[in-house]
This record gives sequence, C-alpha cells and structure tokens, in this order.
Amino acid sequence: MTQETSLNRFLSRTSKIPPQFSLPPYLIEGGIVFLIFIATLIINSRMIRYGLNLNFNVDIKWHLTWIQHFSQQLSEGILYPRWLAGTNYGYGSPTFVFYPPLAYYLGYFLKLSGFNIQDTAIILFSSALFLSGLTFYIYGRNKWRRIPALAGALVYMTSPYIAHDIYYRGGLSSIFVQALIPLLWWLTEQSFSGKKWRLGLAICWTIIALTHTPSLLLCAIVWLFYTLFFLLNKPWKAVVEIILSAGVGLGMASFYLLPAILEKRFVNIEVMKQVAGGVKYNIFNLTQLFSLIQNNHEAAYIFLHQFLAIAVLIIIAFVFCRRQSPILQETCHWSIFALTLTFFMSSWSGFIWQASPTLQMVQFPWRLLQIFSFVGAALYATVFSGILKLRLRSRFLLSLVIVGILLMNFRYFYQRSTEYIALRNPGKANVEHLQYTKTIMNDPYTGKLIDVKEYRPLLKNASSSPPVPLIGQPKISVVTGQATINIQQWQSYNRVFSVTTEKPSNIRVRTYYYPAWRIYVNQKPYALSMANDGTIELKLNPGEYRKVLLVL
Repeated sequence: MTQETSLNRFLSRTSKIPPQFSLPPYLIEGGIVFLIFIATLIINSRMIRYGLNLNFNVDIKWHLTWIQHFSQQLSEGILYPRWLAGTNYGYGSPTFVFYPPLAYYLGYFLKLSGFNIQDTAIILFSSALFLSGLTFYIYGRNKWRRIPALAGALVYMTSPYIAHDIYYRGGLSSIFVQALIPLLWWLTEQSFSGKKWRLGLAICWTIIALTHTPSLLLCAIVWLFYTLFFLLNKPWKAVVEIILSAGVGLGMASFYLLPAILEKRFVNIEVMKQVAGGVKYNIFNLTQLFSLIQNNHEAAYIFLHQFLAIAVLIIIAFVFCRRQSPILQETCHWSIFALTLTFFMSSWSGFIWQASPTLQMVQFPWRLLQIFSFVGAALYATVFSGILKLRLRSRFLLSLVIVGILLMNFRYFYQRSTEYIALRNPGKANVEHLQYTKTIMNDPYTGKLIDVKEYRPLLKNASSSPPVPLIGQPKISVVTGQATINIQQWQSYNRVFSVTTEKPSNIRVRTYYYPAWRIYVNQKPYALSMANDGTIELKLNPGEYRKVLLVL
C-alpha cells in the first residue's frame, strides 16, 4: 500500500469525526437567566429568609399601606383607585392622583394569588432586583458579549444604591425604575437601527412614568442630553424621531400625569421640597465628602464607593487596554457621563437646583445615583471585555481586581441587609414600630393607618400647616345644631346617609375635602364646603333629608 493511499484513508476517517460539541444559543441564554435568578436569591437571601426590615423612618410603611388599600379598592370594582378612602385614619387621601400606580397593580395580583402583604413586598423587591440584572444583561450581551455582560449585570444588581434603596429606604417603586434604566438605554440604541424598536421605547417611557415620578423626571433630563449626544454621529431626523417616541410614551401615561400636575394645587405637595432638609442639604459638597460620611450621610458613602470603583476601572482601561481603541473610546464616553452626573450631584450645581421648583420636588439630588450605578456597571463590563483580550497573565491579575469590585459591592449589600432587625425575627424591635407593622399586615382597614402629609388637602388658610387626622373619629358627626343621622352605605367612593334636623346644623363627614367629591341631597346637587380641619362640611336647614349621597 502506498503512502498516498494511507493518507487518503486517514483523511477519510477524520472527516467523519463530528464537529466540536456546542450548546444551542437558547440553552446558553436560558442558563444565564437562571444564573441571574440564583444570584437574586443569594443577594436578597436575608429579606427572603427573615422578612422585611423594621426601619420605619423611611418609605416601606407607606408602600405596605398603599398595597393593602389599593388592593382592597380594586376588589371593590374600582379599576383605578386614585383616592384611598381608608388611610389617614379613615379621612382618606388622594394618594394615587399623585403617586404612580403600576407597582401596586403588581402587588394586587400577587395578593390575589394568595400571598400575604409581607411576602408580596418581598416578591416585588426580589423581582425588581432580578429584572435589574436581566435588563442589564439584555443591554450588554451584544455590546460586550455574554461574559462581560453577565459580570456587569451582577455588579449592577449589587450596586450600593440598590442595596440602600431596598434595605434602608424601602423604595418599592424606585427600585423598579432601576430595573428599567438598562432597558431604556438598550431600546434607545436599538431605535437607531430599526424603527420598529421605537414603539418599545415609547412603551418603556410609559411604564417608567407609571412607576416613579421623581425617577421619571431625572431619567428624562439625563436621557434627553444622552440622546442629543447622538447628533454627533447620527442623522438629526432619527434623533428627533426618537425624542418624539419618548413624547408618545409620556402621552400614553397622561391619564396619570395630567391630574398629578393639574391637581397638585389642592394638596400640601410643596412640603416635599423640605423633606430631609431639602435639596440644598442633600447636595454633595465634594470637599467635605469625608465629613459627610463620618456624620453617617449614607448617600455620600454610596457615591464615594461607586466613584472609586469607576476611577479604578478608568485607570485599568487607560493603562492596560490602551491599544484597544474601541475600549478606550467607550471608556471615555462612560467617564464623561459619570463626571456629568457627579457635577449634578455636587454643590457646584446648586444654582441649577435652586432655580427650578420642579427639580426641587425630587427632594434628593443623589437620586441620580440610580443612573450613576448603571454607568458604573456599564464601565465595568466595558473594561472587563477589554481585559479578556489581554495576555493570560495580565488577564488573570486584572480579573482579580474586577472580582474584588464585585465582592466589595456584595459586602456592602450584605452589611445593609443585616443592619436592621427583620420582621420574622424581631428580637428587641421598637415595640411601637412592630405593632404598627402588624396593624398594616393584619388590621389595615379599620381606620388605624396614617398616610403621607404631602397629599393632605390645603386648608382655607394656605399658609397653615396641613390638617392632622385624629384616630377613632365617627364617620359623621354634628358640629353645631341638632340632627339625627342614619348611615345606610359607606363604601370607598359612595357614602349614603339620611339626616333629620330640628334646627340649622353643620354636619361633618370624616372625609377630607377634595374637589372631585360631589354631594347630592334628595337627588339634587348641593354645595360642598371645607371645615376648619380639612374635612367635608355640610350645612343643612331644619328638615328631613332622606338621602344624602357623597360620591367620588
């Protein structure tokens, strides 16, 4: 047998060897989604195991109260419960005229599925955390490939601001916007490559608008400047069309946005400007940053933590990835983005915040840490993708730094999660807070829960303090005169009663005055007025009023 024949037989045999085994893309993507899910369980394990934190100096008590009452009124057949009739000890509140409803619809469906209020809140927080990782991965998988995108997603999920929002502030709605930020940026960039994505962009803006208003305002401002930046390398018509898509999205949310804007003159909403000392107090003075941290200014620590991580990543990019032009260029873009956000969170931008009453309504300029965290995670994925192209030794050493940043994030997340006593393991919790929490969970509908003061009605003297509801007051009472009252029906949006008076009488209804209420006496419209304590007052002459209808 000749040498040529032997070679031909060998090639024939080797040609039948199957190609190298590789998983289908859908299995790889499914595996990554599963990893993000497992990461969610690990990162949020403290809350899942021990329950919600008993830190009642912040927002979690309001969100629990609102889920309970929003769900109850949906069960009554009210499709959009703008007025929460049972809060403020039964005086009511136009809470969802001004607060976006989307997270509470999600809470309603979870409660409808049989979950109690605490498990509902835990699932909502965990879902937002999971979606934060998932949307970041979606944004980055084609931009940086799978491994850097997954690493960036994990950094984003463990970013200090998310930990602060979940475990300290209890920002239920704002944490969902945190999950939508990567999706917003992804849809924006996709919209330049195909018009079909612009509908998705519009819907994304609608969802953000219906989720958290301060985050909407800040995202809209930052996103607008980011989109205008594309004028440097994209057709101006495409940029304008994308901005119009955002306008369409906000237009679809106008059923919430317009009343929230037009009706704010009826309530004490201006008090939001003074929350926690107001905007001026909550702007970072970068020259005194360490003093702020020593005085337990947690947001200042979060900013410094994120800023130092960004600085380290920039140094790695310019020292070790300097020959990779695309990495350097992208690093420059994200660095400029980070520095711009730093300016707007610092005292240098104080004149801008002070000049705009609308901006002051966001209360804390450091809410921009939401987007700052996204920028940090994007820079992390960018630099990591550059590191993976280096030689093995450099790749190994720099990967240790990359892993170190992730571990520092996780360490902060763990510390934040263990800082407060949890509801399922209360130990020596504040008895008053613990009892109020149990009231929210077990007895929320008997007029024992308060609501935020910014949504209480303005009194006749607009310079007066907002009215203070009193617990245990009767639903209807006689202020002056003499009358017999019989309550026939008392629902959230419909109150029916009869009144018999022997002399001129002032009747007080334990419901805060709001222009949307209408009153009919014996089936005829009747003048509605506000009592000195902000409730509805009804002035009746002697007579018999068989049907007094108060309807919203």
